[in-house]
Amino acid sequence: MRIRAANALFTVLYLAFAIAGGFAFQRFDHERLREAKAYQRQRQASDELARFLAGATQISSSVQAFTATRDSQFSRAYWQEVEVTRSREQATQALLDLDLTDDESGLIAEAKARSDSMIGVGAQAITAAEEGDRARAIQLVFGPAYQRALQDVLEPTRLLRHMLETRLNTELAEERRLAQAWWRLCLALALLNLLLVVGVLVLVYPRFLAWPLLRLNQRVQALLAGGQPAPLDLGHAATEIRELAVSLEAYQAMADQMGRDQWAKAQQVRITAALQRLHDPAALARCFLGEMAPLLGIASATFYVRDPGAEQLHLVGSYALADPAAVPVLIRFGEGLVGEVACQGQPIQLDNPPARYLEIVSGTGAAPAAVVLVLPVASSEQLLAVIELAALQPLAPHQQHLLTDLLPLLALALEALPPATLLPPQPQPATATPTATATSTAPATATATPASTAASS
Repeated sequence: MRIRAANALFTVLYLAFAIAGGFAFQRFDHERLREAKAYQRQRQASDELARFLAGATQISSSVQAFTATRDSQFSRAYWQEVEVTRSREQATQALLDLDLTDDESGLIAEAKARSDSMIGVGAQAITAAEEGDRARAIQLVFGPAYQRALQDVLEPTRLLRHMLETRLNTELAEERRLAQAWWRLCLALALLNLLLVVGVLVLVYPRFLAWPLLRLNQRVQALLAGGQPAPLDLGHAATEIRELAVSLEAYQAMADQMGRDQWAKAQQVRITAALQRLHDPAALARCFLGEMAPLLGIASATFYVRDPGAEQLHLVGSYALADPAAVPVLIRFGEGLVGEVACQGQPIQLDNPPARYLEIVSGTGAAPAAVVLVLPVASSEQLLAVIELAALQPLAPHQQHLLTDLLPLLALALEALPPATLLPPQPQPATATPTATATSTAPATATATPASTAASS
């Protein structure tokens, strides 16, 4: 994951959610206003219908009261409603302003027309009562025809109320549903934005940036302190951090290689100087094997020098053998691994030899060798010596390089020895003892290597 690309993606997502959330909130506010207006229309329609009915009722009750009592205050109330207050006309106009449907407008017009016809009957009743014709006045406003006319006014009004309540309730419910939907969308977008931020801060940032950078910093600090940190595991780190880690690994590998090269050169100089001061094969063998043992982890070794003018080797030194007396002193070319290496001039390496092939013994215990190396020491294609090394674990690459680089220097040191010192000691047994031959785990190489002798023990 690229940091720049991921940052751009998160920024775009955050802005997209924020803009969408702002738009959703604007729509929610708009629908909430529409809901409020729908509720206001509902209340206004109910109030205006009530005022229309109140006006019609005021007219009928006033004319009936005046006819019954001839009290002038009822007559004044009647004409006040008809000519001044005009509740019916105002309510009718207010209802028409609410954008009524055609059916609703027809009902209010019908109710208004029937109410107007009752006003004419009421005026006749008032005139008859004022003229003293009380019977006719009562007949006009208390008769069945007047009651039917009053019901004719109330019927379209009740129907109109039902239609308005049904329509306006539906509109109010729809506006409320839309407002709630936009509000839920607004909350969902805000929650998504919050989850995006929390996810980036809690999951993405620590996993891809913070933790890998912390591990990288710890590794750098360990390197600066001179330590050898464990392999770096960056998990799901960003690509840039991985590239930085690869560069750091390459730098560390280069620094380690330079350190190993410097270490190898220092060891070569030191060991070469020590070998040049020696003029005896046995002392040279002891010095070389003693120096190489701690550097390479050698736990057992033998050093054979070629007899001048003969195809045989004689033992001049050893290191940490379990039974030095069991090691053959003379080995002819082609006998065992040591003789084969002397004959062919090529090294032989045995990895994980059998448990009884060679044991490495200390004061507290014994363990089988993990690797056995038989190496020729030659100069100008002339064999000078053969060394056999046994270790409890395979050699590391830098150890192998050190050993490979030291063999030519060892050959130079052997060439510098006086030829007389390379002769085997006198008197010398003719061959290896039959006992040594009989104890081999491999009959063909019984007298060839210290490994075979150790196996018999």
